[in-house]
Amino acid sequence: MTYLDDLPDGISLQVFDGDELIFSSQEKWLQPLFDFENFLKSYDRKEKDFSSHDSAIGKAAAVLSIRLGIKKINAEILSCNAKNFIDDYNKNLPDEKKIVLNYKNLVPKLMCATENQLEHLDDIDEMYFLLRQRAKLVQGVSVKVENLSHEYIAKKNISFELNPGGHLMIVGKNGAGKTTLLKLICGLLKNQDGSILIDGKNPAHLEKFLLGYIPQAVDSIKYDLSVEEVISIGIGAGVKNKREIIKKSLERTSSLHLLKRNFSSLSGGEKQKINLSRCLAQNAKLLMLDEPTANLDAANKKMVVDILRSLTVSEIPTIIVVTHDSELVNLRGWEKLSLDKNGEMDG
Repeated sequence: MTYLDDLPDGISLQVFDGDELIFSSQEKWLQPLFDFENFLKSYDRKEKDFSSHDSAIGKAAAVLSIRLGIKKINAEILSCNAKNFIDDYNKNLPDEKKIVLNYKNLVPKLMCATENQLEHLDDIDEMYFLLRQRAKLVQGVSVKVENLSHEYIAKKNISFELNPGGHLMIVGKNGAGKTTLLKLICGLLKNQDGSILIDGKNPAHLEKFLLGYIPQAVDSIKYDLSVEEVISIGIGAGVKNKREIIKKSLERTSSLHLLKRNFSSLSGGEKQKINLSRCLAQNAKLLMLDEPTANLDAANKKMVVDILRSLTVSEIPTIIVVTHDSELVNLRGWEKLSLDKNGEMDG
């Protein structure tokens, strides 16, 4: 049996690794591909040669198939949107890396809202994020701010709303109140006027570990604890594989060598990286970062940018960042809230 053979009755997707059938599904829409993505979390074969046979492939399924590493695709029904996307994807690739595409029937488009939503998009990460949002497969929670005013925020009556998995940059001049706004959302300060709801709740009533917060002035934070103990603070009791979680979070910030160091002995940049590791280990649903690239050199700034980019297309928590860093501000797909423009939010 190969990916070019007929699909068995009732099967909507088959995935092969070489000549071996490793996954099949009877589900509809994009669910088989999302289920295959979950399957891959425990699939540890080093050399992979994925091919698939799908009952119907629109542009959304093409995006997911490519992200999942499927190199050879066979479709019973293929939309022109999907074919054009794969053809464009292949244009700048060497022959050995191009997606091999076979199909029985070509149609202008699949009649579904997802096909229309992606029709004019070309960024794979942006489309993947939109698909996970649509499938309610994001880790994040909603944030709703209405008519918020505070004496330390220059602009009044700030309102914005983030859907679960949304990501927002708060920008503005020094003294505009960016850090104050972040602390209000975290519940560290009380708002004078207006309302803040996180996952439909007042910040004071959030469940433990839902929110991960990294303040700007990490230099002043003094923990008489080891780095390992600091990261453990963000991990709930009874969580299995705690040591492995800590190790992976430190590896993502290139900080594993600091594991046994005393936190108070670290430099400001090192503390910043450890606090980011703590939030990663915590697996927070709302991640709030105040100037996360402060005190970091160019290489470590790039590391933070890469982690934020990865989070927006993998775990997909809701993320709010205060920053002056132009590289962060210019990340694609982030909404912007400027406190210099009457608190308006731009897409």
